[in-house]
Amino acid sequence: MTADERPTPPSELDRTGREALDELAGRDAPTLRAVSDYLEELAAWNERRTDRETGSATAEPDAYPDDVPERASVSVTEIGGTEYYYYQWRDGDEIRSHTERR
Repeated sequence: MTADERPTPPSELDRTGREALDELAGRDAPTLRAVSDYLEELAAWNERRTDRETGSATAEPDAYPDDVPERASVSVTEIGGTEYYYYQWRDGDEIRSHTERR
């Protein structure tokens, strides 16, 4: 993709999603980054809500690492047969994360 080519939207979008992206395409970069941050938080919230509704265990740790705030969202991910806690939180305008073996 060159600097003049607009990125291709995800194929999973329905008509409403494509219309929303078309509306956002004309916005400035800071607005798009703010929307992106919001969408990341919305996706994490949706995953937590879905996990609670389906009874999936997100397995909260007994204690958070020293450099991770208690407000961080926690999920469990498996990499190469080993499970890890994946912490994610907002720090001002940035999204921070920390991964630790379970």
